[in-house]
Amino acid sequence: MKKIIFTAIFALITTTHAGAQCKNGKNFDPQRFQAELEQFITQKAGLTPQEAARFFPVYAEMMKKQRALHDEQKSLKRVKPLTDAECKKNIQKQDELGVQIRQVQQTYHNKFMHILSPAKVYDVLKAEDQFHRQAFKRAADKKKAGKPKPKHPQRKRQISSKR
Repeated sequence: MKKIIFTAIFALITTTHAGAQCKNGKNFDPQRFQAELEQFITQKAGLTPQEAARFFPVYAEMMKKQRALHDEQKSLKRVKPLTDAECKKNIQKQDELGVQIRQVQQTYHNKFMHILSPAKVYDVLKAEDQFHRQAFKRAADKKKAGKPKPKHPQRKRQISSKR
């Protein structure tokens, strides 16, 4: 389940529109993000240049397929259907797409194990999770840093207990 969430979030990040800002104030660059992800995974999983050259095209193929499914799933969430029957159909379609995303992931994990050893695939998946956690933490920290502090911070009232 964690993998699906991280994959979905990665898809969101890589499809972010030009209005998203990165550290240096420029627009989000999906190619740069992908290059940083590949470099991080290569280093953390200990991939050789040959392994990386064989692995990442297949990884990119998986991400493209998952992104397409995620985009379809996301479009279903944009507008609430008007009737209960339409709501039911919408929910079932979202669930179906979620299962398809997971099936794509499972299929590609098996393909990865034909390219790399299972131990390296495990390390790749772990590194991918670490990279995404770090990316989200940086984004959250940046968002926090960009918000102005309240003029009068709310104080927590201490409630005296009379016993």
